[in-house]
Amino acid sequence: MTSGRPRVATVTVTTNESKWLRRCLGALVDSDTEGFDLDVHLIDNASTDGSAELVAREFPSVKITRNPTNLGFAGANNVGIRAALAAGADYVFLVNPDTWTPPRLVRAMVEFAERWPEYGIVGPLQYRYDAESTELVEFNDWTNTALWLGEQHAFAGDGMAHPSPAGSPQGRAPRTLEHAYVQGAALFARVAMLREVGVFDEVFHTYYEEVDLCRRARWAGWRVALLLDEGLQHHGGGGAATRSAYTRVHMRRNRYYYLLTDVDWHPTKATRLAARWLVADLVGRTVVGRVDPMTGARETLAAVRWLAGHAPTIAERRRSHRALRAGRTPARREVAS
Repeated sequence: MTSGRPRVATVTVTTNESKWLRRCLGALVDSDTEGFDLDVHLIDNASTDGSAELVAREFPSVKITRNPTNLGFAGANNVGIRAALAAGADYVFLVNPDTWTPPRLVRAMVEFAERWPEYGIVGPLQYRYDAESTELVEFNDWTNTALWLGEQHAFAGDGMAHPSPAGSPQGRAPRTLEHAYVQGAALFARVAMLREVGVFDEVFHTYYEEVDLCRRARWAGWRVALLLDEGLQHHGGGGAATRSAYTRVHMRRNRYYYLLTDVDWHPTKATRLAARWLVADLVGRTVVGRVDPMTGARETLAAVRWLAGHAPTIAERRRSHRALRAGRTPARREVAS
């Protein structure tokens, strides 16, 4: 529990996503803030569509940071997280621009976190986006997958079983689903947890960074859960069979990087899984998007070269992750003091 009145910072990253910002930031600015203080941050990730100017004009209370270059999802959110920590935040709510937040959502998450201090990361369920409605009607694809996986503590598509921090979900808060991770589109984090395990690993750049953050939180003994009675609307990228090359490349290399830096798995088992992924990737038939075999082979070989170039980083991450898992603390990514 926070001593005194909790301070919350919302962090929204935009890269040429001005069309979503009025509804997203309008909802956050109008949040029910009974019992806590709220700062709303926008991180403009080198947009060229006038996003920062629009927000400065229409939402003067929003704190705007302009990145001169695109730092990716991980780096841009870290800019916002560090700004929030420097301003004395107790909690940080990462929320995508293509969302709509009900007035009471932030308050509900604050009240939950104040009552249940063992939870380091929580998030709401996500519902399909409807610009004409404020109703939460139908789960989006991510929520459907998360609820289907349930208490398995598995990350969809990797087959990994992740134990809950206490060894079992016993003693957890009611109406929660302890899960492998909370999606970065709507992730509510306790600052005390961030100071212990660090912020996003910027090597990921985009995709899998929140999965990594959540596993570090669990390794350090924090609980990670979805709040089953809370929700927001999230448009998201949908479940397209063929994704953009940018998405495919980052998802492809990052899931190997994620696997190779996971210390819960025996190396032999991890190698077998990586080999299965590699075969599927080479022929262009994987969860990151189906493409022709030539494209699949080219993108996969590029990912392998990238991984080879990051071998020293992977080795360092494994050392720090083992220490965190064993309760010896490392694994921190630089955090503001």
